[in-house]
Amino acid sequence: MNELIERILSFVEKKKVQSFGKKILKKCSFKSKGDLDNVIILAAWLYIYGYEEEAMEVCDLLSDITFTGNYDIWDRADFAACLKARILREKGIEEGRNELLQRVNEHRHPELYANVADYYRTTLNENIESDDRYHPGKVNDFWRINKLIKAIEYREAGGFPIPEEELEKDINELVSLLKTVK
Repeated sequence: MNELIERILSFVEKKKVQSFGKKILKKCSFKSKGDLDNVIILAAWLYIYGYEEEAMEVCDLLSDITFTGNYDIWDRADFAACLKARILREKGIEEGRNELLQRVNEHRHPELYANVADYYRTTLNENIESDDRYHPGKVNDFWRINKLIKAIEYREAGGFPIPEEELEKDINELVSLLKTVK
């Protein structure tokens, strides 16, 4: 893992990539929600900045996590699988994609999706708007990166009560805006 992160840090000079990469090098337990957040956020920033191959390699760091009933840990592996599946789909590569999504969907609960849709459409947007109000003139990325993560999870795994077109639109807008963060 350290070799991969060090290699990425050696050529991706974006501040967000550097910051999350250094956090991972300093400490990364695969039993820590916070540490795994750093891994998936690094993968998301790599995707945002167009480093798809490196994003997939970072996602692969979580590929050996097995579901134990702890969604705090599993949700991070879930996102990593969904992000990798998205990149494969965008590249027109089907090999391995269905297996990733099948693994993810084994531990999803469609009966809860309505609650998640409300969180996605309402709570995340309210938090983004609040950040923008209190910090005008800046691209506030914390809630936007969280919304991007959820949009990718919902879009790629499928079956959510939010149309794929809406999720794609949100993903494209978020990536476009977050790409401007230095």
